[in-house]
Amino acid sequence: MQLLHKVGRNPIIAAVRRPEELADALSSPVDNVFFMGGTVTELVQSVRLTKEAGKGAFVHLDLIKGLSSTDRESLEWIAKYAEADGVISPKSHIIKEAKRFGLYGILHLFIIDTAALENGLRLCRQIDPDGIELMPGVVDKVIRTFSESLNDKLIIASGLIQTCEEVNAALDAGATSLSVSNKELWNITFDQLNESNLL
Repeated sequence: MQLLHKVGRNPIIAAVRRPEELADALSSPVDNVFFMGGTVTELVQSVRLTKEAGKGAFVHLDLIKGLSSTDRESLEWIAKYAEADGVISPKSHIIKEAKRFGLYGILHLFIIDTAALENGLRLCRQIDPDGIELMPGVVDKVIRTFSESLNDKLIIASGLIQTCEEVNAALDAGATSLSVSNKELWNITFDQLNESNLL
């Protein structure tokens, strides 16, 4: 199943930086959790709880203490022992390797200028990630360019998203979902956004 079809009913992905934030993410209506911090020991427990709650678990490889963000062995460990659904990384070789272990691979891109935009689009076409996480998530023009150029990919806006208006703007620009650490936004559903747009 393509990752695009696993996003779920809600536009928000809970970006969890500390284990103590997980309970709030699991009690919210989000369908997926991005693990953006913690240790390998904490990760195993957190992924288990996330899967038991029926939510997807994705690991930002560069941000977990005890994992190498450059080794394929880390991917094998995430797949076999942590049993996560996928990984997030800015490293193209990690994204390519993830598929070999049955993991979804989300390419994390910082788009800070035109060169980064062009390089990011070229890289996505070369390595064919399952999804692309774009930072900062409040740059509508960048989101629109990626969503129009790579319309069969999951486009995740991430970074600096603090309000419902910014959520709507990113979705209107073509984002499929948003990875946010602001807990106040974790309860937003597509239905609520559609209702607010009708008012």
